[in-house]
Amino acid sequence: MTKKQQVEFLHPNVLLVITPKGIILELYTPIRAEVIRNIGNLPKGTKVYIDAIMQSAEHKLLYLISGKWYQYSYLKIKN
Repeated sequence: MTKKQQVEFLHPNVLLVITPKGIILELYTPIRAEVIRNIGNLPKGTKVYIDAIMQSAEHKLLYLISGKWYQYSYLKIKN
C-alpha cells in the first residue's frame, strides 16, 4: 500500500503537510508545487508557486497560482 502526502489548511499563507513518514511540515507561501494532472494552461510536470490557500464552500483546498485558483488534487507539494 502506497502512503500519500496529506495537506491541511491552516491560514491563507500557511499549509500543513503530513509526509508519508508521518512528519508534519508547516509551509509558508510561496510554496513550491508540481502539476500532477493537466489543468487549464498548466501541463503535467510544470513547476509552480502557490501564492495563497483557501477552502471552497465544498471544503476543498484551493491554491492561488499566477492569479487563478486551482483545486489541490491537481498539484503535489514540493518541500
